[in-house]
Amino acid sequence: MTRVKFVHTADLHLDTPFKGLSSWNGQLACRLKNATLKSFQNTVDLCLREEVDFLLVAGDIFDSEDQSLKAQLQFIRELKRLDEQNIATYIICGNHDPRDSWVDALQLPPNTYMFGASEAESFTHLKEGKPAVDIHGISYKEREVQKDLTPYYQLKKEPSPLSVALLHGTATTPGPHENYAPFRVEDIAGKDFDYWALGHIHKRAILRQRDPAVVYPGNPQGRDFGETGARGCYLVEMERDNPPKMQFVPTQMIRFEELEVDLSDTQNLSDLPDAIDEALFNLTDYQPNTSYILRIVFTGRTSLHTNLNKEGDIDELWEHLNQDQLSKSLFRWIDTIQVRTQPNMDLEKIKKGSDFQAEIVKTIEAYENNPQNLEELIRQAEENFKDKRAGRKLNELSRDEQKILLEKAKWQLLEELLKDKE
Repeated sequence: MTRVKFVHTADLHLDTPFKGLSSWNGQLACRLKNATLKSFQNTVDLCLREEVDFLLVAGDIFDSEDQSLKAQLQFIRELKRLDEQNIATYIICGNHDPRDSWVDALQLPPNTYMFGASEAESFTHLKEGKPAVDIHGISYKEREVQKDLTPYYQLKKEPSPLSVALLHGTATTPGPHENYAPFRVEDIAGKDFDYWALGHIHKRAILRQRDPAVVYPGNPQGRDFGETGARGCYLVEMERDNPPKMQFVPTQMIRFEELEVDLSDTQNLSDLPDAIDEALFNLTDYQPNTSYILRIVFTGRTSLHTNLNKEGDIDELWEHLNQDQLSKSLFRWIDTIQVRTQPNMDLEKIKKGSDFQAEIVKTIEAYENNPQNLEELIRQAEENFKDKRAGRKLNELSRDEQKILLEKAKWQLLEELLKDKE
C-alpha cells in the first residue's frame, strides 16, 4: 500500500517589512520581521524531524515582488537543508510573489520544483523508485488572477496511486484578502484528487476531510491582530482509499492575542502582571515557548477601578509592563490596554433605591438598551461641543464604542455621586 507523509504550508510572507510599526517601534518591527523567517525554519525543522517525503508550499513565499536579498538567501538555505536529506519541495507562486517576479539568479536546489504559470503542470513524486504521488499546480503569472484556475487541473491519464493539487485561490468568503482565483469546493470535489493543498486565505480551515481533503493551513506566522491565535502548518499522512490524517502544528515565533483579564479578585496594582499571566496561561491552546503581543481588556468589579481610570495611569502601567520585554528571548508585549472594569458597588441595590443615583442608572440603561435613543444622545452631544472636531470624532464612534463610553460615564457619575453622599 502506497503511503506518504508531507507538510503543507502557505503564505509565508517572508521578510514582511512592518513599515508602520517601524516608524514608532523599530525593535518590535525587527522581531516580527525575523519571526516570519524563523517560522519557515521551524517548518523545515518539522519536515526533518518527521522525516517527511516532501514539503508543499501553496504560494506567497515572499511578501512582495521586490524580495529582499536576506529573505531570498534564507529561503534557499532552508530548501537546501531539505535537499540534503532527500526531501523534495513543491512550490507554486501566488499573488504576492508571481512567477515573473522571481530572480533568475535565485538557484533552487535540485530537489525543489517550482510550477510554471502558463498551464497546470504535474510532477510525479517517487518513493522507493516507484510512482507514489502526482503533484499538480499552476503559479500566478502576475499579481491579479481573477479567473477560476481549477478547470486546468486534470488527473494524468495513468495517475499514480495518489494525486495532490496545489492551488492559491479563494474557496470561501475572502474576508480581508483579495478574491483571487475564486472557485467552489463542490466544483473540485469530483476531479478525483485526494488532497487539495490551498493557499491565500490566512485562517486555517479544513473545508473537506476526505474525497478529496480540501485544506487551508493559514499563514505560519501572524502579522497583526487580524491574525490572532496559533499559526502553523499541517502534517499530513496519506494512503490510497483512506482519509488523510491531518495534524495542525504551530510554527509561529510571535503570537497575537486579544486577552480579557478579569480583575474581580485583584485588590492591588502590583498584582496586575500576575492577573495578566493567569489569563494568558488559561488560553485553551496556550504555548509556553512563544512570544506574545497582547491587547488587554480589563474587566470585572474591582476596587482598582478608580486607579485604572485616572488620567495618565494607564500609560504609566503600559510602560511598566513593557519595560525590558523586547530584550528577552521570549517576550510579552502589551500593544494596548482598555479598561472596562466596574467599581466595587452593588448596581442592583442602587437601582432599587428612589434617589438620584437610582435615576441615573435607570436613565443610562435605557440608552444602553435602545440604540436609536443612544444615537440621538450622541447627535445632541455633538451639537453642544464647542470644538467641532471633537464632536465629529464622537459621531464617528462605532456602536460598541458608544456603549463603552456610556458605561464609563455611568460608573464615573456614580462614583462621584456616592463620594458626595458620603
